[in-house]
Parts: sequence; structure tokens; C-alpha cells
Amino acid sequence: MGCSFSLILAILGFAYGGLGGALGGFLLGAFIDAIANRVSVKKGQSTHYYKPQDFTDDKLILAAYVAKADNNRLLRSEMEYVRQFLLKDLGSSAVQSAMLRFRDILNSDIDIANVCADLRQHATIYEKLIILQFLFGFAQADGSMRQEELDAIRHISDLCGIPHSTFESIKSMFVGSSYYGGGYYEQQQYGGSSSSSSYSTRTASDNDYRILEVSPDATDEEVKKAYRAAAKKHHPDKVSHLGEDVRKAAEVKFAQVNEAYERIKKARGMN
Repeated sequence: MGCSFSLILAILGFAYGGLGGALGGFLLGAFIDAIANRVSVKKGQSTHYYKPQDFTDDKLILAAYVAKADNNRLLRSEMEYVRQFLLKDLGSSAVQSAMLRFRDILNSDIDIANVCADLRQHATIYEKLIILQFLFGFAQADGSMRQEELDAIRHISDLCGIPHSTFESIKSMFVGSSYYGGGYYEQQQYGGSSSSSSYSTRTASDNDYRILEVSPDATDEEVKKAYRAAAKKHHPDKVSHLGEDVRKAAEVKFAQVNEAYERIKKARGMN
């Protein structure tokens, strides 16, 4: 770490202007230090989870952990799910080598502590939510989710520092509902839809409130506030830097937030 500008300028200020010069130099140096720190943080972030390749590697490691938690029970549908994900993220030319890397990860001892610690420190909440969505989609690729897989995803969520209510919100979009919202790429790859008319016309359920991270006993104003927070958290623009495919996946969950809010509004008679 280099010397502080505030210290250097304070010394120079004292040499040329006494105590008044020292104070002026210190304040000017503190201002320069603050700007330098902001630039340093931005540079550090731009070389980390803002790079799609880094994000792809972490998701493969965490998916392998979920698979191994289920007694190494990896189904063909789950492998296809990963292949489709890689195809979207990396392109056809890189899929084969990436799948080989995924197999290598599966055959090795997986310590997710470092990956999750890195995510906890550097990834935004928006990026963490995309990872949870991917993992839930992976675990549900065969049309169901085993308890071992759910426990593994919850463990990852805890290690990444994701609030419990936020984890439950994402889980509610996949588990315990007649409408999953599809897997990570189901809408684009398999002709699914990001909405379901039969589900959208249902009255509000506890699931809808969990999606918004609010209690069914909340006031209308609290529901509105929770919706605004959820809409911001799931907005596709927050993860557009990770690629158009990730943005489209976020659009699916963003739509579910809006649908949940509309059902709650209708049930409550809110404007």
C-alpha cells in the first residue's frame, strides 16, 4: 500500500505554511485518498465477478457440489441442463472442453468454502441471486428436487451471505408451486413460457408473499415497499453485464415478482 496523500501533503503544508498549511494539506490529501480508494475498488471489481468466465467457473463448481450432495446422483437431464447453460454462456466451440472440466470437478474433492467466501465478499446480491436460480434449475432439471439437493443449495446460500428471506423468495419461485418459472434456460431452450395463465389467475398465496419477502400480515404500504425492493433486486439490468442469456433468465424471475404482486393486489383490492 502506498503512502497516504493526506500525510504527505500535511507534511509539505507544515513545511511551507505552518499549522495552517498542515491542516490545508491534510484536507486536500484526504480528498485525493478518497478518490484513489474509489478507483482502486472499481478496478478490483472489474476484474472479478463482472467477468462472465469467472462467473461460469463458479457456477460449475457449485453445481458439482449440489450433485455430489445427492450421493453423486447425476442424471442425464442435469448434464443436459449444464450443457445448455454452457452453450449459451460460452458458445458451441467451447462446450466440449467445459463439459470435460465439469466432469473433472465432479471427480475431485470439492471445497466450496473458498468459492462462497469470494462470492460473499465480491459478488453483488444480483449476481448471487442468479447463482441460486441456476442451482435450483439444475437440481430440478429432472422435474423434482431431492432434500439433499435443497439442503446443499441452502448451505451455499448461507456461505454466500444471502439473507434467509431472500433464499426463501428464490426457493418459492421453484419449489412448492404449480408453476416453476422453468429452469434457468427452459424458456429459451425448450419452448416454455415465462408466465402461466392458469397460475396467474389464482388468488394470492403464501408463496406470493414469500416471493416478495413480506408477511401475509403486512400492511398494504409494507407490501408496496417490499415489491419495490424485490423488483429492484431482480431487475434484469442488474446482471446484463454477465451476458444476454443471464439477462433473459433474470427476466423470468422479474416477471414472477410482478405476477406475485398483481395477485396480492387483486386479493387485497389494492390500487
